[in-house]
Amino acid sequence: MKSIIILVAVYAIFNCSCQIVSANPAFQESAVAEIPLNCPIEGVFGYPHPKACDEYFQCTNGTLTHEYCPNGLLFSETGHVVGFCAYSWNVDCKDKTIPKPISSPGCPYQFGFFAESDHSPCNVFYSECSWGVPQRRQCEPHGLFYDDRIKGCNWPDQVGCSSESLLNFKCPDEDKGNRYWPYPRYYYNEASIVTCVQGQPRLVNCGADELVDAASLTCQPVHKEEETVNVHKRRF
Repeated sequence: MKSIIILVAVYAIFNCSCQIVSANPAFQESAVAEIPLNCPIEGVFGYPHPKACDEYFQCTNGTLTHEYCPNGLLFSETGHVVGFCAYSWNVDCKDKTIPKPISSPGCPYQFGFFAESDHSPCNVFYSECSWGVPQRRQCEPHGLFYDDRIKGCNWPDQVGCSSESLLNFKCPDEDKGNRYWPYPRYYYNEASIVTCVQGQPRLVNCGADELVDAASLTCQPVHKEEETVNVHKRRF
């Protein structure tokens, strides 16, 4: 009853034109001062909660509600996945509270990207969890490994892995005669080249409308295909 009185009092003082609705019976009085009282009559807007990083206030056509992000997501003004919630690693909560994980088979949190627990760190596969259900994903384009630090795919040597077996390619030793030294390039296939960085091969894929010019080892637009002479192909 006390919470209701406070809400009504604040509403009356500021002549708010919005309807205040709390989805939580234990709505904290300390949050009242942070409620956006000028809730727009048209449109949908989100406002941060003063203490909890996974909670927020939402104005929907003049109606204000107290919302909660699904586990693994936090309130953010950008990068929305569900409502006004983004992946936790993209949000700086500062001193706000962060909820504990709610796990399910294959998902440490209900939302997020995660390394497969039963595989080695050098893995092209990872799990994308949504509402606690994991979906197995593969790094694209070919030549990348999953990196849990960035929650995405990365060059193998940046993950502490070797790409030689993945690409079936070994960088030649000290190929200083290569025009692109110290990062020599080699023909891989008609749509890809390999560049060697500190002895480790990295696959560079051409765009959708490009092919490799084996003479220059660069990607060229498809309409120049007839002008391209595939010579000096080098494979190791």
